[in-house]
Amino acid sequence: MKNVLQIELNKAIKTRYFAISIIIGTMIGIVGLVYNVNLVYNSQIYDGINPCYEGFTLFNHWIGGEGFSLGSSLYFFVFPLLIALPYGWSFCGEKNSGYMRQMLVRAGEKSYLTAKFLATFIAGGLAMVVPLIINFMLTAMFIPAITPVPTYDTMYGVFGNSLFSSLYYTQPFAYVAVYMLVDFMFCGALACITMLSALFIKYKWVNCIFPFVVCMVLNVLNNMLFSNTPGAENYQFSPFYFTKCVQTGYPAKLWIIVLMSMLMAAITIAVNMVLMHKKDVMLSLIHISEPTR
Repeated sequence: MKNVLQIELNKAIKTRYFAISIIIGTMIGIVGLVYNVNLVYNSQIYDGINPCYEGFTLFNHWIGGEGFSLGSSLYFFVFPLLIALPYGWSFCGEKNSGYMRQMLVRAGEKSYLTAKFLATFIAGGLAMVVPLIINFMLTAMFIPAITPVPTYDTMYGVFGNSLFSSLYYTQPFAYVAVYMLVDFMFCGALACITMLSALFIKYKWVNCIFPFVVCMVLNVLNNMLFSNTPGAENYQFSPFYFTKCVQTGYPAKLWIIVLMSMLMAAITIAVNMVLMHKKDVMLSLIHISEPTR
């Protein structure tokens, strides 16, 4: 099991697809960085007129802490494609080439599936948070990390009903770290559904866009089920919005994110176990039926 996991992790992370995903995500983050740095340095905060300097802080001017720049909007729209690229491409190829069948024979159904799931989960989570971490660190080189003040909540986009809002105004670095952990867990689970779609999809590029399609369906359902009626209690379950560390629509709920992650992981594991078990049984029968020489 340990050897199989190491092989799968190397295949997931030490590949050009993972590097391409990180590079694209980082470049999009740099677009947001240039915009936000110019926005802060061209504001009235530096001409001695505007006293609201707490409104211009690191925590609302990196791409994860603001939701309106081109860099932020683009990154949180294409992230399902970025997290699927490292393993969604290769997993579909393994099925088509017969590599999966060989691994089922050599490593066993349980070991192979567990290693594959963990490697896909880790690669998908890293593909999401590594560009965010890079952008946060680069932004911190130009914009001061002033602790947010609740008075300027409209400038931050983090309100009383926002996810982890109390942490944002007391321990903002911890807030960013916890939110990135949530993004890592969700995107890891989302990337794993490429293991599910690869069982039915032949073409690699179609398999890589499957998580994006899932996110689009959730986004449409979110808009259909909830309205802007005053007094209505609406929740955000569109991944395009709740993965941001800022509330740009309905408030996100942790239990919804956790439930969605668990459902995606459970369905992926269950379907793969059933289908791979059938393949394992068929391979065993073929092996038994072969004449001895």
